[in-house]
Amino acid sequence: MRILVIDIDSLRPDHLGCYGYDRATSPIIDSIAEDGVRFERCYASDTPCLPSRTALATCRFGLKTGVVTHYGEGQRYDEPGNGHDPDAARLPSFRHLAENGVYTASVSSFSQRHMAHHFSASFQEAIQPTANAGTMAIEDCSDVTPVAEQWLDQHAEDENWLLHVNYWDVHHPYLGIDPFLELVRDSGSAAQWPDAEAIAEQRGMTGVRCADLWPAPAQYGPDWADDYDWRMPEQVTSRADVEQFVDGYDASIRRVDAEVAKLLAALERHGIREETAVVITADHGEAFGEHGIYAEHAFPHPPCQQVPLVVSWPGVRDESETESVDSLVYQFDLMPTICELTNTPVPVEWDARAFTPALYGKQFAEREYIVSGHGIYTFGRAVYTDRWMYVRLLHPGVFTYPGLYNDPTMANQGLELLHDLETDPYMEHNLVESHPKRTEHLRQILDRWIAEHLSDGWREQRPDRSRGQDTLARMCATGPYLYVDPDALSDLYADLDRTERQREALQRTIDTFGVKLQGLPQL
Repeated sequence: MRILVIDIDSLRPDHLGCYGYDRATSPIIDSIAEDGVRFERCYASDTPCLPSRTALATCRFGLKTGVVTHYGEGQRYDEPGNGHDPDAARLPSFRHLAENGVYTASVSSFSQRHMAHHFSASFQEAIQPTANAGTMAIEDCSDVTPVAEQWLDQHAEDENWLLHVNYWDVHHPYLGIDPFLELVRDSGSAAQWPDAEAIAEQRGMTGVRCADLWPAPAQYGPDWADDYDWRMPEQVTSRADVEQFVDGYDASIRRVDAEVAKLLAALERHGIREETAVVITADHGEAFGEHGIYAEHAFPHPPCQQVPLVVSWPGVRDESETESVDSLVYQFDLMPTICELTNTPVPVEWDARAFTPALYGKQFAEREYIVSGHGIYTFGRAVYTDRWMYVRLLHPGVFTYPGLYNDPTMANQGLELLHDLETDPYMEHNLVESHPKRTEHLRQILDRWIAEHLSDGWREQRPDRSRGQDTLARMCATGPYLYVDPDALSDLYADLDRTERQREALQRTIDTFGVKLQGLPQL
């Protein structure tokens, strides 16, 4: 079997035509979805980039592997093994496929950018498309596609391979999008939320990448926007500012969609397009107003944690079968599914479960709930059920959120949220107090989930590591401040003459949750 996995950083599903978006952002991806199955409620188990891709490569929750954020203790993969000998029962998912006859390769600079060599090491062949990728270097799709095409030209007609291709371009700063702006603008209007009323509600919150202030303190200055190919608004004060963000994002999706077309054309050249499985997915999404955040993945909520999953697998679906699946799945459930479809045994130790029957339009053992952790700008976890979402924030960073802290004087009270996603899809109303039984039920689900997965023995072979401890909770001792210095933000608020209530709310959050990173770069 030949499998092409296209992994698009920061891509949220509801900005794709196949998921119902009005704009023509994704005609090629939409055509793949027409021939395959679209998963409507797919969530990454851990976000953002490093936790998400580690989960995909291990099929284990970050609670077990230890990878829950981008820095410090929370970025270190807790791989069981001794010396040169890994635990054979816990091999990474791509390596497991390779040991069972599927040649695995990846075209991505992700491992270098996030110091995630456990990810690249899980492939037989890991190709870095640019030589200078690192903390601040960003590979462009024009770097990635030629390398992937070259690989396909060399291997396309081989039997049994999986190629992972990673595009970064949908993540801000939205580079090279000029040829695609009018295409998306002319094809439809940006989503009508947030409207003027919602924007006004968000204006009093504290933080960065939010309606009140988008650039981080280290970026701020008279020429801060020069770092961006696309003009990013300094604040969101009107619908025009919202649309400025969304236009850049949508045009970036259309740009990557054109790159996907080139990969499909390479398959066509070699006469294997119809017999190649194609998967479209992402590591996380991006908020555009939800909880006051813009063009960033900063909070445990669906805009960040819900990802597209489109699987077009030859021979498993005909036109009479369903094109969409509404059941809850994790993104890493893809890997045991690939195992089953390639006659590879599925390790019993994986947290991931195959959804293979869904590709045939049949029922499968769907999940009752999803737990998804988040570890940048804030630390927290969300529980998703049929229509409800419960969030427990372990550390709010520098933020006070609409719907969580409507009154700045209550900035450090009630680090829980409850949203009815059916009646309140934009999560504007926190229902914790009005629905105490529902809140308690979901709270217990999360508590049981943590207890169950902390005690499953993942770390028992590593006496140098702390078994039975939650790395995300431990990281609160340093704070989610990799990308924003709280003291620098406080100083900037004073310079910008923010209201006294805002400054007090920010300072109260810093004083209560505080603890500053030492020796790490502030971006």
